[in-house]
Amino acid sequence: MPIRVIALFRRRPDITHEQFSEHWGTKHAEILASLDVVKRNIIRYTQFHILPQETSALADAGYPIAQYDGMAELIADNLDDFREMTTDEGYIKTSTPDADKFIDKTSVTFLVVESHVKHERAT
Repeated sequence: MPIRVIALFRRRPDITHEQFSEHWGTKHAEILASLDVVKRNIIRYTQFHILPQETSALADAGYPIAQYDGMAELIADNLDDFREMTTDEGYIKTSTPDADKFIDKTSVTFLVVESHVKHERAT
């Protein structure tokens, strides 16, 4: 069963949410998707962008809110494939310096999970 590596992170404090989301969703996504090691080792890369208005509505209703600006999910056949990506020379030379432009590196937290779907709405 494939593994899912989840990365949670905050934006750099010197950029706006809009700047963060725009850069991550376009330039960074293009860089990552263009790398041979990603094409070879990553089954799917998904970005989850925070919705500020909906997040505020939940906070106003008393729900505790995680203090992150985004979440990325990378699906790979195994942990070695993911680790090969992060140690690849092309990744280190392109993706890592680009991430420094918008991610607060001190905030990055990882989970390694497998999914267990327990409900799916009938269509």
